[in-house]
Amino acid sequence: MSKYAQRLIDHINAHPEFIQPVSRKNEMMNNFLLPGLQDLCVSRTTFSWGIPVSFDPKHVTYVWLDALTNYITGIGYDCGGNSTEQFHKFWPADLHLIGKDIIRFHTIYWPIFLMALDVPLPKQIFGHPWLLQGDGKMSKSKGNVLYADTLVDFFGVDAVRYFVSMRCPLTMTGLSPGS
Repeated sequence: MSKYAQRLIDHINAHPEFIQPVSRKNEMMNNFLLPGLQDLCVSRTTFSWGIPVSFDPKHVTYVWLDALTNYITGIGYDCGGNSTEQFHKFWPADLHLIGKDIIRFHTIYWPIFLMALDVPLPKQIFGHPWLLQGDGKMSKSKGNVLYADTLVDFFGVDAVRYFVSMRCPLTMTGLSPGS
């Protein structure tokens, strides 16, 4: 990670739209990158679920290494140089829309993994705030999620678009008041 830290800092500075909103960019720069990025161990021994590594049966691959690479392997990336037409058509992504609680993994780890592979970075990563339901965030594990498709089926797409545009904070849309 530390080997690519300055390259990532340079990329973020050269592409101000890369991490949005700006508050998320400032958080990543000030809390992780500028103080000095620490290296990351890509295996874990604290749990047994995961992809085993060949060097030690007690180790499994760190979940974020596995999960993030699925973005490109799922569309046909091949590190041997034989990537599919689908990969070349859809990568790099125009936008990664993610929750604010996983912003570090998507704006620091993922870009550095891609840099190490010499694969282009996504054009923009937007860390949205949590959608709240009652007194807490929506969560599949809590069972309090409202699915957009269900809402659209019941209310129609225009009504759902209107509701989201009127009820979601402006920081979620990346817009400032009056824009």
